Amino acid sequence: MMLNNFPHIILTSPGAIAFHIGSLTIRWYGVFIAIAFLIAYFIAENLIKKKQLNLECFNDLILLILIFSIFFARLWFVILSWDYFKNNLTEIPMIWLGGQSIHGGIFGAIFATLMFSKIRKVSFYAYIDVIAVVTPLGQAIGRWGNFFNNEAFGRPVQDHFFIPIWLNIPIHYRPEKYLSYKFFHPTFLYESFFDLILFVFLYRNCLAWSNRPGKCFWFYLFGYSIIRFFLEFIRVDSLYLFGTFSSAHVISVVILILSGIMLCSKSEKQK
Repeated sequence: MMLNNFPHIILTSPGAIAFHIGSLTIRWYGVFIAIAFLIAYFIAENLIKKKQLNLECFNDLILLILIFSIFFARLWFVILSWDYFKNNLTEIPMIWLGGQSIHGGIFGAIFATLMFSKIRKVSFYAYIDVIAVVTPLGQAIGRWGNFFNNEAFGRPVQDHFFIPIWLNIPIHYRPEKYLSYKFFHPTFLYESFFDLILFVFLYRNCLAWSNRPGKCFWFYLFGYSIIRFFLEFIRVDSLYLFGTFSSAHVISVVILILSGIMLCSKSEKQK
C-alpha cells in the first residue's frame, strides 16, 4: 500500500503565541502549563479532602512544589544543554520559550515534599501519593504546549505507514539531518495518551491504596519510567549524558529499578 494513500491526520502547530495583552505576549506553552496545574490541583484538593488530610498544609506544599519543580526542571535542562546556554546566558530564565526537563521537575517536587515534611513534621507519603496521582494528568495536558512550540517530536514517519497521525514540522524546527523530511512522529501526543491512562489507573486505585503509603508514588515513578523509556527511542531531541547516553534512558532505568524494588518491598510487607 502506498504511503500517500493511507488514511491519516496531519497536525500542524498554529504557532507558539496564543494572544497579546498590550505589550504582553501570552504563549500556548504557558497556557497549557497553567491549565494543567489548575486541573491537577482541583482534583488533588478533592483527594486531600477524601483522605481527610490537612488542606491548608497541602496548599502550602503545592506552592513550594510549584517553585522547586519549575526551578529544577529548567536547571536540569540547562545543565544538559550547556553547550548552547554557555553562549546564550540571557536565555536561561526564559522558560516560556520551552525547554524544561520533566525529570528535573519530578526531582524538584520530591525534594520540596521531603523538605516540607521534615519542617512541618507531616507524612511524606501521605501528600506525595496525592501529588503522584495527579502528576501524569498534568503531564498529559502540558505536553500539548510542546506541540505549539514544535518541540518534543519524533523521527520521520515516511517508513511507518501504520501511524495514523503525522506531525507537520516547519523546516526551521527540524534537526539538520532531517531537513528533507516533512512529517514526524507526534511523540508529545503518544506521551499525553499514555500519561492519561496512567492517571486514570492511579485515580481509580488511590483510595483503595490508602492503607499502603507510598504505593501511588512508587507506581507513578514505575509507570512513567516505562512510558518515557520506550518513547525516547523515537525522540529526536534527546539530551545526553557525557555526550553518549540519553539522559532520559539512564534516569528512566534507574528510577524503574528503584521503584520496582520499593513496590516489591511494600508488597511483601503488606503480606
